[in-house]
Amino acid sequence: MTPPPARWEPMTAADVDAIAAVADVVHPAFPEDRAVLAERFALCPEGCFVLRQGRDGAVIGYTLTHPWAADSVPPLNTLLGRLPPEGAARVYYIHDLALLPAARGMQAGAAAVRLLEARARAAGLATMALVAVNNSGGFWRARGFAPVDSPHWQQKLASYGADAAYMTKVL
Repeated sequence: MTPPPARWEPMTAADVDAIAAVADVVHPAFPEDRAVLAERFALCPEGCFVLRQGRDGAVIGYTLTHPWAADSVPPLNTLLGRLPPEGAARVYYIHDLALLPAARGMQAGAAAVRLLEARARAAGLATMALVAVNNSGGFWRARGFAPVDSPHWQQKLASYGADAAYMTKVL
């Protein structure tokens, strides 16, 4: 019997340990404390999703997203305290889209981007932004994101690694 397909579902607070485990596998060079992941969810639960697989609903991927100010990126492994006040956010920021190797070939990443585009529109934001790491720029370019080439970003992205690129997409 074929297992049920993987599906994106809204994240719950009970999923934080599972997404921390996924993050440890997918982003070993960019560790973030469980408290940081939990805070991202608490600040914008409607922007957080998990990819569940099988009958037991094992988490094999996740997204953490939220409204954010333009021309800045939230520091890695840092609590934000709060999001920009209503009306001050200019972009819908993808803090993370992480998939375990088990999710490869499922088109789960593309499905997540479509889900997040809908979320950005629902939030009233016409631009999405992210920092591409781990050689993921090609994935994001294929989904309409473009790197913002500016010396301003070189310093801001120093902690994200040599291949980091700030990318945006106008919806």
